[in-house]
Order: sequence, then C-alpha cells, then structure tokens
Amino acid sequence: MDKDLLIHLEYCLTPTHRINNAAIVISQGDILAVGGFSAFTHTEDYIVIDLPEYHAVPGFIDSHIYGAGGFDCMHADTDHNIAGMSEILCRHGVTSFLPTTQSADHPKLIAVIEALASQCDKSLPGAVPVGIHIEGPYISSEKRGAHPESHVRPINMQEVDEMIAAGDGAIKVFTFAPELDNATELIKKLREHGITPSMGHTVAEQDDVLRAIDVGALRCSHLLNGMEPLRQRKVGLAATAMTDERLWVEMIVDGVHIHPRMIDLACRCIRKDRIVCISNANEAAGLTDGVYKLGDEEIHVERGRSVLIDGVIAGSTEFLDQNYKHLFSYSHLTDSEVTACFTLNPAHSIGLKDRGEIKPGKQADIAIMNQQQEVQMTIINGNIAYCTESIELPENI
Repeated sequence: MDKDLLIHLEYCLTPTHRINNAAIVISQGDILAVGGFSAFTHTEDYIVIDLPEYHAVPGFIDSHIYGAGGFDCMHADTDHNIAGMSEILCRHGVTSFLPTTQSADHPKLIAVIEALASQCDKSLPGAVPVGIHIEGPYISSEKRGAHPESHVRPINMQEVDEMIAAGDGAIKVFTFAPELDNATELIKKLREHGITPSMGHTVAEQDDVLRAIDVGALRCSHLLNGMEPLRQRKVGLAATAMTDERLWVEMIVDGVHIHPRMIDLACRCIRKDRIVCISNANEAAGLTDGVYKLGDEEIHVERGRSVLIDGVIAGSTEFLDQNYKHLFSYSHLTDSEVTACFTLNPAHSIGLKDRGEIKPGKQADIAIMNQQQEVQMTIINGNIAYCTESIELPENI
C-alpha cells in the first residue's frame, strides 16, 4: 500500500482504555497511532476502512492449544499442515499461539518439538506460532486427564536438557507436577533458559506449591482442571493459585471445563492482570461431531463436547472468540478486563512485549468484531488475514 491504513470504528479496547469513535492507523506492520477519529483531519492521506458499527480489540493470544481444524500438534513430525491450523485460528481472532504437546515417549517428544520449533515465527496464512508449550510427561498419573498413563513418568533432567536443545529457544511454557522428585531442579533449569515453569496435572498440596513458587514457578495450568478441587480444610494448587498474586493463572472458560459460577468466583479472587484465558482446543475445533485424535488417544466429539472413550474430558472444541463471549456473561469483569484476559495478559505471561495491546509501536495484531462479539476481520502484522463478506474493503488495499 502506498498510504498508511486508517480504520474507523465505533470504539476500541486497547484493552487498558476504551476509546469511543476510534481510529487506528497502521503503518508497515505496526500501529502508528490510535485515538479519537475526529483528531484525524486529513483522512485523504490514508486508505480508510470505515466501520462505524464495529469495534476493535488486540488479536487473541492462545498459549495452550493442542490443535484445530484437523491438525494435532503431536503429529507435527509427520503431518506438516500446521498452516491449516494457523488459517482457522485467524478466522476466530487469534493472531498468536503456542502449539501444545501431550505426554509421549522421549523420542516422539523430541521429534515433535523439533517439528514445531521449525514452524515458530514462520510465515503462515494466519495466526503465528510464537513458541511451544510443553505439557507433560512429568505429571501426576492420578490427575493425568487425557494424557496416556503409559507415558507419564518421573522427572528426568537429561530428557529435559534434550527437549530444551530440540526446542532451540522456542519453548515458552513447561507444565509439570510440583510434588514430583527433582521438581526444584526442573524449575531452576527452565528459568535459566527463559522458560515459564507452569504447575498442572498435579495432586500437590500447599507446601509443594509454595515451595515451587518460591523457587521460580510462575504459572498455573488450566485452573481447577487436572488438580485437586477446592476444599475447606485441604489446600492444593487451585486455592493457592487463586490467592497467590505471583502466579499467572490459566482458565478454560468454555463452560464445560469449569462451571460458570466457579469461573466468576475465580475471577473475583485472582488479580485481574494475571488471568490468562486459553482454549485448550484439540484438532476437532472448527469441525463437526465425530471421532478424532488427541496425540495417540482417540477422542469422541458429540454436541461439541470432547471426551475419551471412558468419558474423561479431552480438550475443547471451542476457540478463544467463543470463550471471549462466555466470559462476559460468566463473570463480573469489565469489558477491558475481559479483553485483557485474552490479549495483554497472555502476551505478558509468555514475554511477548511487542503485541497484545493496541498502542503506538506495537505490532498491528487486531481483531475487529460486530455488536454480537463475532470476529469480522483479523489483522496480523498489519495485513488483513481474514475478512467476512460483511465488510467492503477499498479497492486500493
């Protein structure tokens, strides 16, 4: 484009501020300016997209996702169609994501990590994989969820070194059970390499959790799932994560993994800038009911609910845009606080400083939505990656 792009909207959630009658100027992939539309007096200097009934939020960042659109991250070493996952994610307002692994034998994990690392920051048709989330194999067998029991094992520091080497700097988050032997050594190793240690799939009690936090654990994986429930006389990871402000706390707000009232309770307890909403989506996301895979496990999807043959919940089939709508109705958070849970908070939680906010100097990753909170356009690195037919684009764009 010869000119910078100006988008005129009903309002914009940056997300820290709400700007009514907003204008966003995009130049060379970045946000050049944002403010009230009336301040831009020479609109002829721009290519203008006029969307007075729509609003903008930063692009969604999904930091815990197993697959989508028929692609399973555990098959990345043999199925290289992560581009299909990238494309379907951007239709749902997701601009950055962390492909997430499942427990597997060590050679398989190494092959998958290498394959996923080769895709990170690669030019794809939609959302950009900005790193990898390793979940397992060092988790509790009792709270393994959909992880194959045969692959759950004690912490092996030689394996950890080899996984970190295979990731070549791409691993951003590593989920483990803090009660396991060598958990302290694992946390220290991860922090040395700039990887966020995340506690999950665990039967840990308060002392184990606090010890891990004191050493350097920074995150709780999918709150209230894969851990002991809230109890009045026995405290585990869930209660600690909801009350210890040092942790980033993931939540799956699809209404299946956590009851809506429990979601509201968690949002009332956790620091608002520490809530990180994740999709936990699997390869069935975006597809019809049927039989699919989550790693080596067969999953059955009926009416959007994804389970193993024994009925254990196995990931989700919803995307972040659907969860975004849920959180408005499930919680008492403000619109800015809800938006931050899907954008700024996850960006900060994995060290992404160049996105997650509509602010001058940030990468132009933007989701544009209608009044029903449905994604109508997704902009990634300043380029329109997805647009519905309801928006008429200028011919010179």
